[in-house]
Amino acid sequence: MLLRRLPSTAVSPATAALSRRYTSYLFSSQRRLQSFNSISFYPTLSFLSFCSTSEISPEFTDLIADQSSKRGPLKPGLYLVGTPIGNLEDITLRALRVLKSADVILSEDTRHSGKLLHYYNIKTPLLSYHKYNESQREHTVLKRLKQGEIVALISDAGMPGISDPGTELAKICVDENIPVIPIPGPSAFLTALSASGLSTDEFTFVGFLPKHAGSRKERLIASASETTTQIFYVPPHKLGQFLEESSLIFGDSR
Repeated sequence: MLLRRLPSTAVSPATAALSRRYTSYLFSSQRRLQSFNSISFYPTLSFLSFCSTSEISPEFTDLIADQSSKRGPLKPGLYLVGTPIGNLEDITLRALRVLKSADVILSEDTRHSGKLLHYYNIKTPLLSYHKYNESQREHTVLKRLKQGEIVALISDAGMPGISDPGTELAKICVDENIPVIPIPGPSAFLTALSASGLSTDEFTFVGFLPKHAGSRKERLIASASETTTQIFYVPPHKLGQFLEESSLIFGDSR
């Protein structure tokens, strides 16, 4: 745990090492831009949490398996499993049960997901599934699902399908009458929003902006015309560009 004191006039924590590949940014009609990279926020303090590197004992995963047997076997289908967005302990027991019981886990990055499975001593085989190969994988995955297998889909962090692979596969499964079961878990933008102090009654999740400058400007103008909180995902290497472009369109009041 790293504790850093901020000036008393600060309205947002200083940028820190990201646990994921983007930062969540929120705009409000009444408050300035705020950036969130940590879980807990106080007027003058920012707490930055980092993952533990220790491994969960096999007894813990055996306990999960024991509880799973009492609940009965999982039904076949596609399970969209939420995974931690920074701290490996931010995962539900139900998610661990599904990952341990699945026949295969579709993973955005098998090397990254392998760390999570190793941490919880889960031996389920991984199969890469990302935006560059999802169309090629669909036939294989559908065949396995129709054969009655339990297929879990995870992204690098957060919920699959939210600015991550999974939407198309879920749509195909719905069209094919294959059960799609969401396993709730962490979400980066909801986590940031809940701690921001900005309005949560109404908000717009924009996600990643277009790569083309003209399209990106049009989207920012559309967001600036709204009075609700606006949430963007911004890659770290695009941060400077985003701040420059958004400040020109949103102005100092937001």
